[in-house]
Amino acid sequence: MPNYLVTGASGQLGQCFQYLAKQFPKLRLYFVNANEVDITLTATLQSFYQVASFDGIINCAAYTQVDQAEKEPEMAYKINVEGLKNVIAFAEEKSVSLIHFSTDYVFSGDTDQPYNEADHKDPQGVYGQSKNEGEELLLKSLCEHVIIRTSWLFSPYGNNFVKTIARLAKERSQLQVVEDQWGRPTYGLDLAKAVLHLIDNNSIYNFPILHYANQGKCNRKQFTDAIIKEMGIQCSVQGVTSENYPTLAKRPKFSILDTERIEQQLGITIPTWQNSLKDCIQILNS
Repeated sequence: MPNYLVTGASGQLGQCFQYLAKQFPKLRLYFVNANEVDITLTATLQSFYQVASFDGIINCAAYTQVDQAEKEPEMAYKINVEGLKNVIAFAEEKSVSLIHFSTDYVFSGDTDQPYNEADHKDPQGVYGQSKNEGEELLLKSLCEHVIIRTSWLFSPYGNNFVKTIARLAKERSQLQVVEDQWGRPTYGLDLAKAVLHLIDNNSIYNFPILHYANQGKCNRKQFTDAIIKEMGIQCSVQGVTSENYPTLAKRPKFSILDTERIEQQLGITIPTWQNSLKDCIQILNS
């Protein structure tokens, strides 16, 4: 039975793994939050390993506040680069494998074609740059590893676009949302299930990088319309351009991830974002 440490267990993706753990009885998962294992402090990894040794790490610990990263780049780099460096060094020393998550923000978004795993990277903001540096460290590492890039992550847990829109739509009669940013929303529970399935059938490390995002592309306004419709709320949505809705960090205009590798080479069936949104809203409503 493979044993995996799941770091960042109180974050959005970490909670998705916790929700699904019972569905994978052949895997033993140890869930730790930053108070138990802080990836910026190697000693905390060592201490936990002495209590409960593990074969691999699912690293859900990350700095993900895209705009805030522009104000506090040192914190983004401390977690996304220095923290990951510690995890890699530990993994190399103990010969444990490492599953790490990255983002569509490593790409510039200045294209009209989906990005595959080998495409040129050009992150535009601090968050994307920090995640890109982390990727480069892991790709050069000696531990068994995989980087899984995802985009527009949503789930019933943590802070995310779906939960924010759901809250704002209840508070306001009208919202303004950008309609010139295109991507593929990713349901955290689908992503976590795919990862656990690939660990289960021992094919997770067949490639150094994988892309996972739900089927179907949309812009932010279309995503918002679907959220509000699914919730059955009366709220009108006005589409605006990114120029009319400035943010601290520049968002990729087109960051659609190509997921052919994980589907065709590894046999993962990916649901549509529309169906997964229904599931997410059902859980939120219950």
